[in-house]
Amino acid sequence: MTFSTVRHRLLATALALALLPFAAACGGESSAAEGTGGGKVTLRIGDQGQSLLTTLKVSGQLKNLPYEVKISQFDSGPLVNQGLQAGAIDFGVLGDTPAVLAQASGIPAKVVSVTRTVGPGYTLVARPGSGITSVDDLKGKKIAYSRNTANHGFLLRVLDKAGLKQKDITPVDVPLQNVGNVLESGTVDAATVSEETRAKYLQEHPDAVQVINGRTVTPGYSFRIATDKALADPAKRKALLDFAHRLAAANEWIAGHRDAWVQAYYVKIRKQTPALGRQVFEAVGRTSYVPVDDAVIQAQQKQADLFTANDQLPGKVDLSGQFDPSVSRDFNARTVQKGSSS
Repeated sequence: MTFSTVRHRLLATALALALLPFAAACGGESSAAEGTGGGKVTLRIGDQGQSLLTTLKVSGQLKNLPYEVKISQFDSGPLVNQGLQAGAIDFGVLGDTPAVLAQASGIPAKVVSVTRTVGPGYTLVARPGSGITSVDDLKGKKIAYSRNTANHGFLLRVLDKAGLKQKDITPVDVPLQNVGNVLESGTVDAATVSEETRAKYLQEHPDAVQVINGRTVTPGYSFRIATDKALADPAKRKALLDFAHRLAAANEWIAGHRDAWVQAYYVKIRKQTPALGRQVFEAVGRTSYVPVDDAVIQAQQKQADLFTANDQLPGKVDLSGQFDPSVSRDFNARTVQKGSSS
């Protein structure tokens, strides 16, 4: 399969998405304000799981906007990529793997900001009785994951640590929201699960094996990407810089209002009990904005090369085209707090 074939398939899917009623595809919410000179700039934002929207709302960062914002919800990073490719959104929040695949698919977009979460990220959990006690036991096992999402990248890193490739296991590709359900069903030996799913599964199955988590094998990055078209528009670029600053401020707000955040997100949106929500929040770890720099680019390039080595991409992908020094300089100045690069 050639890169042009990959791009053609993604574009075809993206165009199909664009032709659907947009609210049916992802759902959205908007906040409007008059721009300078009486005109309006509209930023179309791709969110996942209402995390970005909730953060902005509860922190008050959606107030007094000098532009209009329309926030649409997507179920996964690959779907955010489709929205970017279709021209349905200007800006999207992605895990590290979908960000790699955006470049591999030829999506005309640049990384504008990066966060790093110091926590477990995904965990490879083996069901009781699976025979898996360490990464050395993974060969030939059925492992649930979600293709082209961050937990796919996590799985490949885990396999690489064990000297294995994806072909050495029986991968079971399921939608991101169903990975935990498949593990619960007992039809797979293990699954790559989020911290929330891990906590719930361990409550019901305390003898399950937590094989390895992302703290061991991943850098913990997440990405905010904007389309080249939006960045080339002076008014939109200015609005994006302000929006990125508001996101960073909202993230700082969470650190000082932990109980309010747990109630607003884990209880109201994720429908967890306050106790479980607090447990998951504490376990996830602190998220900070970090500079878009060589360390970030090298980590992404290493992941892209790992996907190529596992025949998940048809050839080498050069990630440098996704990083523009002028974009990184401008957005770093609006998002990175002093001392937040560690």
